Amino acid sequence: MEKTNKIRIFRLLNRFNLGGPTYNVSILTRSIGEPFETMLVGGVHQVYETHSLHIPHSMGLDPIVLPCLKRSLLPWNDLRALFKLRDMMRDYQPLIFHSHASKAGVLGRIAAYQMGIPIIVHTFHGHVFEAYFNRSISSFFTWIERRLTRISDAIIALSERQKKDLVEKFKIAPEEKVHIIPNGFDLEKFFNCDVQLKRSEIRSQFRLDDDHFVLGWVGRLVPVKNPLMFAEVIYQLVKLGKKIKAFVVGDGMMMKPFELYLNKHAITYSFHTDKDAVVYFLSWQREMTSVLPALDALVLTSDNEGTPVSLIEAQACQIPVITTDVGGIPDIVISEKTALLSPKRNIPAMVKNIITLIENSQLREEMRRYGQEFVKQNFTYELLIQRMRSLYFDLLRKKGIIEI
Repeated sequence: MEKTNKIRIFRLLNRFNLGGPTYNVSILTRSIGEPFETMLVGGVHQVYETHSLHIPHSMGLDPIVLPCLKRSLLPWNDLRALFKLRDMMRDYQPLIFHSHASKAGVLGRIAAYQMGIPIIVHTFHGHVFEAYFNRSISSFFTWIERRLTRISDAIIALSERQKKDLVEKFKIAPEEKVHIIPNGFDLEKFFNCDVQLKRSEIRSQFRLDDDHFVLGWVGRLVPVKNPLMFAEVIYQLVKLGKKIKAFVVGDGMMMKPFELYLNKHAITYSFHTDKDAVVYFLSWQREMTSVLPALDALVLTSDNEGTPVSLIEAQACQIPVITTDVGGIPDIVISEKTALLSPKRNIPAMVKNIITLIENSQLREEMRRYGQEFVKQNFTYELLIQRMRSLYFDLLRKKGIIEI
């Protein structure tokens, strides 16, 4: 391999599916700057997901996709992925290995340790210690992560709440090893969006009245996101006579149960914009400025979350947030200022919050204003790059790879 003065980073992502992690790794790869250069590698999206390769491609990146790196636990596949990662690291000879999310963190850190990579870093984009698996499996993953922390030079949490979980609740890592670096995004398209113009255009497309209160739900329709809670919230609001519409952006294994629930309660729905319905299923959307401006509130019903990009984008687009109080969410919204929070799985509390927003136009306007200013100050990609570069240089100095 030719000699280089670059500091090489091997960046590994679980899989290229739509969500915050793909934006995170793509922005870091594109913008980390000199003297760093990055090889970006990731696994394949699941059957019920849509791929997100358009995100790195839009930034001029051409990541390597490993077909054998999958989210599911498949021992033979995982072993193939481990060997492939070792071969790639041997050829690339990075000084830094940085994994993002659980499967990448397990296989990647083992491979990096075996190949003697000097610096090993892992970012938790959420975690799998609760709400995903039963207690036995969750305990097994906790045990694995504690041991992987021993070979890691730094663990990155996306929020104060997540750090507290990792250090105190699940005892994954000692406090001195955990660094808080919030996600950062290129939000200019939201800041520059003419929200009122787009709102009129989109609502006209769906033939909505001015007094329709439009709720949005964005994400994978999977159990941990609890989309059926959103279906129940819709039913309760309809039963109370509220004039609402709902946009569901995404897809997944819970789509059929969602439809069955709506059918059971005689709530109309459609997969087409030219039909009159209460609920519109819009599948995956690559450009959220084609949906968000039409909303009066974005709803999140998850049982567990890291840093959901949908909430940051909503606030950037001046959309109030109604969400469950889980994971790192309290660190990416301001309660009563940009979002109304309710306990996990508490449908009456969430319905009450939505009604509060429906009936209080002044509160809606205040939340719109506060939300955009809040994300401008905390979640831009420039801040992400600045914080990550600082951590990398600090680790390189501690290992004596660069001079102080």
